[in-house]
Amino acid sequence: MKLLLAPLALLLLVAPAREGVELAYAPAEGTVLKRRFVAEASYRLTDMTASIDGEEVPHDGELPEYAMSFVERIAVTDTLESVADGRPTVLLRHFDELGQENTDRAGDEERSVEYGSPLEGRAVRFTWDEDEQEYAVEAADEEELDEDLAAWLAEDLDLRRLLPGAEVEPGDEWELDPKLYLAFMWPGGLLDFHPDGEEPDPEDRAPSRQTIERLEGEGTARLEDVREEDGVRVAVIHVELEITTGSESVLPALEEDELEEGQFPRPEITIEVEIERTLEGTILWDLEHGHVLSAELECEASRLVSESWTLEGETEEGESVSADVEQSRMMEGTVRYTASIERE
Repeated sequence: MKLLLAPLALLLLVAPAREGVELAYAPAEGTVLKRRFVAEASYRLTDMTASIDGEEVPHDGELPEYAMSFVERIAVTDTLESVADGRPTVLLRHFDELGQENTDRAGDEERSVEYGSPLEGRAVRFTWDEDEQEYAVEAADEEELDEDLAAWLAEDLDLRRLLPGAEVEPGDEWELDPKLYLAFMWPGGLLDFHPDGEEPDPEDRAPSRQTIERLEGEGTARLEDVREEDGVRVAVIHVELEITTGSESVLPALEEDELEEGQFPRPEITIEVEIERTLEGTILWDLEHGHVLSAELECEASRLVSESWTLEGETEEGESVSADVEQSRMMEGTVRYTASIERE
């Protein structure tokens, strides 16, 4: 028995210990971080259906050629004025760049629209309210800040939902809060993007808010490696996420006396949007300074938009008739998310 135990004891003595890693948010007070988030998406029409009173209307030939692409660029400078208990307690954010560009292609025709935000160039301050367990947001410049807009700004651009809450070792996996995806889908929250030259419409915020509130899913993270990059010790974390969300809205009817030039009468239209996304990629965490360093994620995405309305009219005999109409369009494609953080 002693002869058997001796080699085992020797093996335990010489076997390399696995490296435990504490993934924690712990930047120093006064840290200044320049953050940049970019999303690049491309979609194409893959299916289209229509029905009248529940009976499908067959396709007349092939699907129309329709595709769309999207680019979003968000850059901010964050100053961590105070930090405690794993979060900033006071954070000053300056919105350096906020821009989007949508391009639609139908056959040989192409149309691009650029979007801006009234927050570009402005500064806001997030202050943690311990009693309410949420951040209060206020303007940090000389302009007023719309309270409704402020309520949907998000402080966390450090992806703190990524953290496991306990020490991990290379190869360890843990479950992810699917709301981690919000930091990529809506970096900084709802920033009131609207077409250049137009005023933002508060009514347009409702569907986006619903996509935030209805987001569900699951995900996992795995510590792949610990290495040095540019002289900084970083954790390499592989993440996988599957999420669903959506929204509902109503397009009001347009009557004859409400029409503007180029418009036609229309009934009230109910619009439902169903979104599915599957993401996979790598996030680097700065172990020396205690904050996220970069992220690269690839996403398979689908977006189903369904519209329904009721057509009403009269027969030649003067009898009232109606028909329930539904149509849907499925768009499928890919989204690439990148994030980079630099310390000043």
